[in-house]
Formats: sequence, C-alpha cells, structure tokens
Amino acid sequence: MKKAPLPEKVTIEVAAKTLGVSKGTIVHYLNNGRLSRIKEGSTVYVSTDELGKLLETKVDPAGTTPKAGAVKGKQVVVTRVKSNEGDGTTITVDTNHYEEMLTRLGRLELENRNLLAYKDSMVKIKSVLSDKEKELQKATAKLHMMEEELRRLQKMGWWKRVFGRKWRMIGG
Repeated sequence: MKKAPLPEKVTIEVAAKTLGVSKGTIVHYLNNGRLSRIKEGSTVYVSTDELGKLLETKVDPAGTTPKAGAVKGKQVVVTRVKSNEGDGTTITVDTNHYEEMLTRLGRLELENRNLLAYKDSMVKIKSVLSDKEKELQKATAKLHMMEEELRRLQKMGWWKRVFGRKWRMIGG
C-alpha cells in the first residue's frame, strides 16, 4: 500500500501539536522569522518542511542564542554552542517552563521600556520644577522689596504720602 503524501502546509494548531508547544509559541516563531507564514484567506499555515527542519535543528545557525531543538514529550532540548570553542552545552527544559521563561522575559522587557519612559518623564518634570523654583525665588524677592516699600510708606504721615515733594516746595 502507498502512504498518503504529507501535506505541504499545516495550521498553527497542528504545528503546535507537532512540536509539542503552545500556539502562542508558534506565533512567536512566525513573528521572529523562525517559521514562515503561508496565508490563505484568513487562515495562517506553516510549511511542513520548516517544521521538520525545526525539529531536527539543535543549534542556532549563528551559534549565539539557544534554540528549541528536538521535542521529547513535554521537554524542549536546548543546545548552546560557545563561539570560541567547539564544545557545546545541552540543557533539557520542560516545555511549560521554557514558555513561562519566554513570557517572563517579554514582561521584563516591557517593564524595562516603561521604566525608561518613566525616567525620561521624571527628568523633564525635574527640569520644569527647577525652572518654576527659580521663578518663585524671583517673585519672593520682589514681594519682599514691595513689603519694605510699604513699611517705609506706612511710617510716613499721610500728608507726606499724598503731597510728597509738592508740600516741601510750597512750604518752603
């Protein structure tokens, strides 16, 4: 009997089951270029050839970052090759733990961006506050000068305030 030919493409759900990962991980692979999208209408498919290569791949072509390799049950085998030396390190991680670490990494990156934006806004706010404090100091100095002038005028008699120099000129 002849075997039925394998399909050229599969849905995200089937790809996730094949690799033993979640649909979110497959979407992550699609967004990062580890898998290519085949879109027909509103449905997204993944090439079976690429899935096979991903299953066989244990090392990132650049050799710098870990990649998910063979999936055995609920484990992901991650292989890292040191760029200087020929020996590599193999780490076996539970799939759920691996996906949780990716999620936590994404959250940390988002938190880092938010903190940097907060820091920038705080620097701007401090600059504005510094300018406002200088304006307040100038206004306070002007207020003190005006209070001194008011005290000086209050010590004078009312006729001197009203007539001032004219009184001296007439009387004298």
